[in-house]
Amino acid sequence: MSGPDYELHKLGWRAFQDLCGVVLQEVLGQAFAVFADTNDAGQDGAFHGFWTTPDSAPDAELEDFVSATTPVVVQCKFSAEPSGTLAPSDLENELTKLADLHARGLCDAYMVLTNLRVTGRTQAWLGEEVLKRGLKVAAILPGSWICTQIEKNWNLRRYVPRVYGLGDLASILDERRIRQARALLTSLSRELETFVPTSAYRSASDSITEHGFVLLLGEPASGKSTIAAMLCMTALDRWQCDVMRVDGPAELLSHWNADDPQQMFWVDDAFGSIRHEPHLTDAWVRRMTEVMAAVSHGARVLMTSRDYIYREAQPRMKEYAFPRLSEQQVVIDVTELSSSEKQQMLYNHLKAGDQPAKVLNGWRPHLQAVAAADRFQPEVARRLSLQQFVPARGLHGRADLVAFFEHPNEFLVDVLDGLEPAQRAALAAIYLSGGELLAPFAPDTRLSAAVEALGATVAETTRAASAIEGTFLSQLVRADGNTVWRFHHPTIREGFAASVARDISTLEIYLQGMTPDELVAELDCGGPNQSGTFVRVPPAMYGLIASRVPVPGPREWSSSPGAWFLRTRCSNEFLRLWAEAHRDALPGMANFGMMVEAMWEPGVLCRLNDAGALPEAVRLKAVKRIVEYSIDDLDPAWADTQLDGLFEVQERADLLRQVEEDVLPNLEERIDNHVSCFGSDTTKDELYETPRDYLRAIRRVFGDRTDILERCDEVDEYIIEQAASDEDEPESQAETSGLAAPAPPASAEILNPRDPFEDVAAGH
Repeated sequence: MSGPDYELHKLGWRAFQDLCGVVLQEVLGQAFAVFADTNDAGQDGAFHGFWTTPDSAPDAELEDFVSATTPVVVQCKFSAEPSGTLAPSDLENELTKLADLHARGLCDAYMVLTNLRVTGRTQAWLGEEVLKRGLKVAAILPGSWICTQIEKNWNLRRYVPRVYGLGDLASILDERRIRQARALLTSLSRELETFVPTSAYRSASDSITEHGFVLLLGEPASGKSTIAAMLCMTALDRWQCDVMRVDGPAELLSHWNADDPQQMFWVDDAFGSIRHEPHLTDAWVRRMTEVMAAVSHGARVLMTSRDYIYREAQPRMKEYAFPRLSEQQVVIDVTELSSSEKQQMLYNHLKAGDQPAKVLNGWRPHLQAVAAADRFQPEVARRLSLQQFVPARGLHGRADLVAFFEHPNEFLVDVLDGLEPAQRAALAAIYLSGGELLAPFAPDTRLSAAVEALGATVAETTRAASAIEGTFLSQLVRADGNTVWRFHHPTIREGFAASVARDISTLEIYLQGMTPDELVAELDCGGPNQSGTFVRVPPAMYGLIASRVPVPGPREWSSSPGAWFLRTRCSNEFLRLWAEAHRDALPGMANFGMMVEAMWEPGVLCRLNDAGALPEAVRLKAVKRIVEYSIDDLDPAWADTQLDGLFEVQERADLLRQVEEDVLPNLEERIDNHVSCFGSDTTKDELYETPRDYLRAIRRVFGDRTDILERCDEVDEYIIEQAASDEDEPESQAETSGLAAPAPPASAEILNPRDPFEDVAAGH
């Protein structure tokens, strides 16, 4: 029976050399160094060092290597041929160099690692030849031996996870986990084929292993989701975990089983996919304590976020609810790539793409400069490898190629503008469905009308979706078993939005076909901080949608999509049209409850007042409520400058006077009354959260009043004393189950002068 075949010929020479380095450490227990910038070890030279006696008995092929402190040279011989045999002629040129190294005391033993087959005759020939030159021993470890080590050693698969896409999953997973893996990897075959195990990946792998939790941060198109998928694959492999993609804490907790510690949850874009969505952050704040309890009981949680979205989300997070986010070892920035990692990513994508050999050979002299571009991103490297993403005129020379990375969205929009009507209709159908569309494509009346308006039929759109799968679209199997179409990458969606916004005739079609939820999620109607991630609506079209943007519901929060849209993405002109369309609902908006900061109505009323669209009676009622909550209930909203627009100057001055004269003198008593209203299951941090927020509000507003700041210090001391009294010892979190992983192989730049792109056109 033949052993496993991981198709090592698909790795490329550099990735194969990296794999050999991991084999040396993880399997053979050797700590060798990468050869310096010299040809001492030949073109394929890789490692050198002194042999260390391994803890376990050596393989039969290495019995003669048991002598400790023997200087060894290890060479990697790679071939892109799927079935080849290493011949003596492949090694003859190295023998003279070996003699020279031996004479200098650098080589008494010689080892070859290759992805090729090796005959007994070649093994014997090499042994005889090295003895003639003074060396003591030689060995060749063929591709079949390396594949066997991959099958036997989880850490080898962990550090070189690309092998999950090169071999038979049945050799490492049971049938149930194979089904999960296939569902997980439905749209990731390309990512597996091109994946590079970066230092960020290794750090994330250590964090999820040791802490059960990791947050991956990075720019758009930096590879966060791919790293997440690889971590999920290693979880399936190492712990036989059940892996599930979830959208937020509610779904995570609903699927968490306290009796089954072997669960892993993947939350992509935890705080928003292309922009910060405050309602998602607030949901995590409310339930993070429960999520961390699940982690303490063995669950593993993996979250991703764009770095700029996370920065916007951070101020809304409470430190006590996110204790592990303050531990730097579980927050991984995936954007720090070494030059060799960038080169390997670019190489892998170009090898996996469909660019013809003639084009690749023309690009080859410039590819190292491309990999060094300031704005290098893995997703853009993927686009470069595919003919559909490259302009019809082509990319000629270094300047064109670097510009492709420096200005990726401009190139993407040009490509999307040039798609056939049916292809644009397929993208539009997914866009109008909130980024996810059930497959097979069975559009409702609304989507059918949009498809036809774009000049295509439903049948043509269905065929077009299949034609652009893997480039612009991906199919994914959800946790519920349904197959859905999604954009292959969030940046494709953003480029499509920009393309739509440039065509005024197309834009009207989209506006008419959008649901109310889509209107508030996707559009910008003249907000003060316009962003390219939204479709911008010109003022002439406000009338098409103002009446269709609904009044947020009574149970919605200040961060809900509808309220956030009205507060941040609407001009005064649009708000006046919206208020007129919903004038009967305006009086009821002043009936908001306590916790003013969490209510959606005050912020929207403030924006309406700024726009001159709020009746005076409604404004006065809202002001009265804010004052009552601020004075009677320790609500800190009185200091929120975003609500200043609701107050007249004298009203504002009167409120500050009441805080100073009526609240501050007996604030300790008010705090005691506030705390007494909570149940016994409330933590100390939660009990005193509102009083602390109220004190911060006083300090912020009265920052130039020494007497008031001193009074705040007194109240601070009181809160500290009260919080410390009768406080139970905090329950220690259980250690995450599972063995800690060994340290990853040392990351070393490959210093050999060999061109990493020398065979990039082979096979094209």
